[in-house]
Amino acid sequence: MFFISLALSCALAAQDESTMREVSVAAFRRIGDTGLQRTTLDTLVLHQNVALSMSDILTQHSSLFIKSYGRATESTVEFRGTSPSHTQVLWNGMKINSPMLGTVDFSTIPAYFVDEANLLHGASSLTLTGGGLGGAVELATKAASQPGLGFQYIQGIGSYKTFDQFARFTYANERVASSTRVSYATSRNDFRYTNYDKKVDERDADGRIIRSYHPTERNRSGYFHDLHVLQQLTFKQVLGGTLDASAWYTHSLRGLPFLSVDYRDDRDFTNEQGQDAVRSVVDWQRALGSNWALDARAGYAYQSIAYDYSTTRTTADGTQPTANIITASHSYSQQANLHLKADYMPAADWLLSASLDLAYDHVRSHDRSPFHIGDNYNRGRMESALSLAARYRPTRRLSLAAVAREELYARDLVPVIPAFFGEYTLLKGLVFKVSVARNYRYPTMDDLYFRPGGNPDLRPERGFTYDGGLEGSMRRTLFGGRDGSSLSLKANLSAFDSYISDWILWTPNAKGYWQPSNLKKVHNYGTELSLSADSRLPRQWTAALSANYAYTPSINQSEDLDAADTSFGKQLVYVPLHSANLSLRLGWRRWALAYQWYAYSERFTTTSNDVSRITGRLKPYYMSDITLEHRLRLRRLQASVKGVVYNLLGSEYVTVLSRPMAGRHFEVFVEIKL
Repeated sequence: MFFISLALSCALAAQDESTMREVSVAAFRRIGDTGLQRTTLDTLVLHQNVALSMSDILTQHSSLFIKSYGRATESTVEFRGTSPSHTQVLWNGMKINSPMLGTVDFSTIPAYFVDEANLLHGASSLTLTGGGLGGAVELATKAASQPGLGFQYIQGIGSYKTFDQFARFTYANERVASSTRVSYATSRNDFRYTNYDKKVDERDADGRIIRSYHPTERNRSGYFHDLHVLQQLTFKQVLGGTLDASAWYTHSLRGLPFLSVDYRDDRDFTNEQGQDAVRSVVDWQRALGSNWALDARAGYAYQSIAYDYSTTRTTADGTQPTANIITASHSYSQQANLHLKADYMPAADWLLSASLDLAYDHVRSHDRSPFHIGDNYNRGRMESALSLAARYRPTRRLSLAAVAREELYARDLVPVIPAFFGEYTLLKGLVFKVSVARNYRYPTMDDLYFRPGGNPDLRPERGFTYDGGLEGSMRRTLFGGRDGSSLSLKANLSAFDSYISDWILWTPNAKGYWQPSNLKKVHNYGTELSLSADSRLPRQWTAALSANYAYTPSINQSEDLDAADTSFGKQLVYVPLHSANLSLRLGWRRWALAYQWYAYSERFTTTSNDVSRITGRLKPYYMSDITLEHRLRLRRLQASVKGVVYNLLGSEYVTVLSRPMAGRHFEVFVEIKL
């Protein structure tokens, strides 16, 4: 696709000057972006429909692999073949990774709540935070920017009794801006699927098998109810700067779908997870003259997760059903942090930065089951980090940057984390980038303290990453600029090489339970390619294309644990070697047609990559969605009707072993906007 697009652009450039000419644009790259490998998602992509979560957006529009158990079930990011805990996630500048597991469930983040999303690959994540051995995802939400009152409501109705509602109220004037968003989604999520993990035999009167087939079943216990409320306020001229305040509340109740190999009756079992979470951030920023910029931010997050698994039994006389608790696990976590940053430009070609981060995490994990009663652990941990950065542009073509971080976890001091970045403008619109960095990730609370199994002697995971690549862009007018016709192209090709030591892995021990240890050494390397094209055409036509591809070998280089271990030199489990996606959008007047396609190569389910058993691998698959939208305008009121077909070709696939996924299904959205 990349070479096809380049050929297309060259062919267009070769056309007669009456149909196409180059536009001279005077632009300078921000010195703060020196050497960064960053992917920015378009706002239109983020807000394309209210039913999508950030896991859906990243699947369709990035090179990341999303390990998903289905809609409204856990979805985590695997960045460049690393584990989900190696991806750091920030919302409005506050890190929101779980202090227990170190991960983020992207299915709990509505894409309609995100106004800006950036992916920082590899070493680039160190400009935001430490611990991102794979990279970082930066999310931001903003208050209203348009003056006056505003209102937006979207209603979605889809297959499997799915209902999605979204409402937003905004107000803004010269001093204050406010935005209130409410999202509520509910679904039975009981789709039908062919269960290839089971086989039914039909027999004749003599007991001989006359036919065998895979049964059609329903996704059992997959219901969900998700409520999100987000309030944002912006105050200007507060102590000479701007004050932003955000508060986000989440309430979720989700049934955990039964496995395709499960023969139990879901009417006799309760298997669900409830979650309540509050995240809040207050951020003050001020520019002092043309040389200084100050940023002070404070954040607090609380999360309560309850997992209940029980079976219903009746009394001896068969009249009184009682619940038999198998597992009742409850956890409570709190995160508080403070961020202070100062930027100073002593000259136009210098940028110096210093930041200080202080954070306190506290987790209480409680479990009630026939095997364990009481606190798993009840611990807190203080973390701090000091970061210094210098960026210098000695010539108009060359920019250099260096970052040094020093981190402290409890009483453990991590060695200095250095990172170096450089970029050079080869030609107009073509930039070469390079970076190298060291990084560390400290064990999570569960890794250290969970009972039974926690290992307080774990060492931090260590990584070393090299990045290099080309970034190019151009803009041309089409058809002599008639009706504002133009074409914009952007492309990015990068290669990376990463080594991670002391990889933390949970394995069963001789006492019969699982325990983490620093067992693995992993070599990640590969290439990433992204391409986007946007054009305006005569007669109110528009067209846009974006494509991403990633080649990601993620090889275990650890010594074999025992004679039966054959994992050395093999691809990590659930990491696809190839992943790709393509998005096309065509618009005409008030009509828009969009098509999304994404594909993954096979994924292994065992460390030995043994495919002699049918469960040893998950087959390659590709998916496609299509959307048709029509917009209406009635005086001050705007409206639209949108229809979406998910899994257009009805692909049968799984992303996690024994977790069935939905086939072709539909949803219709009606939007009203004032």
